[in-house]
Amino acid sequence: MPETDRSKLVYATTLVVAVVWVVLDQATKIAAVRSLEGQVPNDLGPLVLRVIRNTGGAFSLPLRLPWVFVLVAIIVTVLVIRALPQTRSLGLATAYGLVVGGAIGNGADRIFRDGAVVDMLDLDFAPLQNFPVFNVADIGITVGAMLVAVLMVLEDRRLAREEPAVLVHLARGGGAAEPDDVQSETESETDTPTDDAERPVQVPPGTDA
Repeated sequence: MPETDRSKLVYATTLVVAVVWVVLDQATKIAAVRSLEGQVPNDLGPLVLRVIRNTGGAFSLPLRLPWVFVLVAIIVTVLVIRALPQTRSLGLATAYGLVVGGAIGNGADRIFRDGAVVDMLDLDFAPLQNFPVFNVADIGITVGAMLVAVLMVLEDRRLAREEPAVLVHLARGGGAAEPDDVQSETESETDTPTDDAERPVQVPPGTDA
């Protein structure tokens, strides 16, 4: 695939994943507020649905700085945009989209829900009974960050495997070929005598050498 087309596909993948994740996050929050807030938690076995207005950090962490998290969401988005020109992996583009979508989803709550994020997913099975209540945006941020870390490690290993092969190629004399004009000029200089001593001596007729 041409480099330009690949770059466009990476940008499009990141954008689509981010938009889909924001829409999914906000849709689940709206549905949870309408059907669960003020109601008895809905026990689904290993998962309990309950609405919590979280004014702290991700996963209900007790951090009362809502506007700081809006700034974090902006910074994360800017960092991803800056990383995209060097990105060629669609897997990494997907991971970036999850992180950005999650950050924007929770950031939107900070702005439009009086600084509180709606959490509704509560795990209820060993050993995660005490795991903080979370939402779809938190899932995107966590899974996306893990994917970014794993994919970057795999990419570093791939480059490490390719580097010895490149060094061996160079050691065997591989490299860029000499330009034709330079090579022709070199051959011409070699074939044309430049020393007057090497030129044959012309003897006039009738003169003994």
